[in-house]
Amino acid sequence: MRLVIISDIHANLRALEAVLDDMPAADRVVCCGDLVEYYDQPNEVCALVRDRGIACIRGNHDAYVIGALVPNPEHRQAFRTDWTRETMHETHLRWLEGLGTEMSFEEGERRLTIRHANPWDEETYLRADATPALERLRLQPGETLAVGHTHRPLHLQIGAGWLLNPGSVGQPRDGDPRASYAVFDLRTGTVEHCRVSYDVALMQRRLKEQGWDPAITSLLGRTREPGWAPT
Repeated sequence: MRLVIISDIHANLRALEAVLDDMPAADRVVCCGDLVEYYDQPNEVCALVRDRGIACIRGNHDAYVIGALVPNPEHRQAFRTDWTRETMHETHLRWLEGLGTEMSFEEGERRLTIRHANPWDEETYLRADATPALERLRLQPGETLAVGHTHRPLHLQIGAGWLLNPGSVGQPRDGDPRASYAVFDLRTGTVEHCRVSYDVALMQRRLKEQGWDPAITSLLGRTREPGWAPT
């Protein structure tokens, strides 16, 4: 089984369209969550994801919008939590409410588990340098855990298994503003990280015209390792 894995779209329709146009043929397209918040086209993103039959779990930002988790009050405005909830069509909100927090695929002796952040919650980061969190992982032979949340691509051996992060479609934070995704072959366990350009400057101009927070808009175009950003 060949899967395209995407994550952290964050209502960035143009980035999502670029990825869908660029990706190779695959048996399934799966999303590690965070379809909404931060940017301005949550309805369009949800509609496209649903129309394409992309298998999704929810991320922490999706959970904030539907009220399943409570965002940090200091970041709520930057996330656009209330604006997103008020803007989204009822059918898409109900769809988000129906998303689970985990899915899995198996082929032969290999298993792929999809989570947003980690196996135990929806907010703790799994970064290459996050030793305490990584030490909690117990990955078995043939097991790959795919997560998003950090907005940084990663393929790291943990114990006898592998931790995979496809990076972010809508708001990369690894110094490369191109939309990021991964192609995973479940039969062989091989991973290909992919990047695709879209018109970041055009999106930034549109957001500026709508009065978007410049700090959040600027995250779209960073070409070096970023510092702090709300999660």
